[in-house]
Amino acid sequence: MKWISDLIELIFPRHCHVCGEVLSRQEQDICLNCLYKLPKIEKIHQSELEKVFWGKFNVERVASYFYYQKESPYSRLLHKMKYGNHPDVGRRLAIMAAEQLSKEGFFEGIEAIVPLPLSKKKRRQRGYNQCDYIAEGLSHITGIPVVKDCVVRTKANESQTHKTRDERWKNAEGIFSLLKPEAITGKHILLIDDILTTGATLTNCAIAIQQHCKCKISLFTLAYTYNKI
Repeated sequence: MKWISDLIELIFPRHCHVCGEVLSRQEQDICLNCLYKLPKIEKIHQSELEKVFWGKFNVERVASYFYYQKESPYSRLLHKMKYGNHPDVGRRLAIMAAEQLSKEGFFEGIEAIVPLPLSKKKRRQRGYNQCDYIAEGLSHITGIPVVKDCVVRTKANESQTHKTRDERWKNAEGIFSLLKPEAITGKHILLIDDILTTGATLTNCAIAIQQHCKCKISLFTLAYTYNKI
């Protein structure tokens, strides 16, 4: 009943994760004003992301939805998604990203969406893998199936957040293993992560995959850190 939902909104108002303003009933996670100002990455700049992976492994194409900076209020979206028990933020952002990228032909030929796995320890602590939600959002728009658990983390590496570029690469070495090669062999897969910084984690995962099965790999992240550390 409408009056019940109105009462709930009055007692427990929802707030924009970016600016903190109260959301209207039609708004989810982010108000229209903040959504309009979201620093999206335009198609003309998407090719710049591929340069992050040049000389590291064979990548087909790369895309991210928006630019990320720690000091930006938009970083709160990712913090809520990863640490604030709001994984649905990732799903809704991925839906918006998929709507944009579908128009640009980014998903053409891609046959499976593979979310980057969390370690068992982090999964227990967090209660979910945010990349699963991002993958579900992309699949909702594109119809491309999500393939989970074909890649696993063989060890729980330390957080990449406060590490230098070299430390990130060393920290990500040898942490992935391909568990079910038959699920993706011969396919063009889209490997999913939340943030692209140095590309260390995605690269090591992609190498682990391509060492044991023949497949094409494209990459997607919600955000791209352009103030490299």
